[in-house]
Amino acid sequence: MNHLVRQYWEQGTHIILIDIGNSYKGLCDLIHQRTNGEDGVYYTYSEKRPIAFNPFFTEDKVFDLEKKESIKTLIMSLWKRDTEVITRAEEVALSMAVNLFLEKIKEDNELVPSFNTFYEFVQGEFRGILEEKHYREKDFDLTNFLNVLAPYYRGGEYDYLLNSDEQLDLLNKRFVVFEIDEIKEHKILFPVVTVIIMEAFINKMRRLHGVRKMIVVEEAWKAIAREGMADYIKFLCAPVKVAS
Repeated sequence: MNHLVRQYWEQGTHIILIDIGNSYKGLCDLIHQRTNGEDGVYYTYSEKRPIAFNPFFTEDKVFDLEKKESIKTLIMSLWKRDTEVITRAEEVALSMAVNLFLEKIKEDNELVPSFNTFYEFVQGEFRGILEEKHYREKDFDLTNFLNVLAPYYRGGEYDYLLNSDEQLDLLNKRFVVFEIDEIKEHKILFPVVTVIIMEAFINKMRRLHGVRKMIVVEEAWKAIAREGMADYIKFLCAPVKVAS
């Protein structure tokens, strides 16, 4: 499979791989070396260097529908358990928070996009917006929202996860590997990584016209099958043609 994937890459294909057991580490390192670090991105998890992303960063500050949906889905998966149903009022409030924050990123060049700054936006400016719109606590419990997401904010247990210091946009990276062996059973990390992977792939599908794209999936289906992600996967499948 390594040989086949390498051939596709050499032909100009954009490839996203979900790997178990470092099968593509050597190939990824080779590509990284051959391109002087411009390509060959390898994500893996270890205690010393945990896996980290920044879903709010794009090089061109373009946030299309799929990007917005992926961010909302990501936040929902952290906020709500599988057994909890998000209400229409909560969904509207979350959409409003995400959309307003993304607009703020576009307008303010001094703002560093990250989950930390999103959390601070919701904690401060967005709180005032909810008050102006007379949102009731039973419609959107802001205190609960912030408390549940606090572990992913600065100083929390998972504060590294969505606040990567490496501002990396995967759109133009042609060889990206997600090595998930250490996190495939993790109830928090695995679903988050799954959403990041799917968003990266669909972004390529939507924006890179006339370019071959390839995704190799080995063991991501457990996270994809989570009840809270079913609608998102259905949403993503529309533009993707599956060939056997």
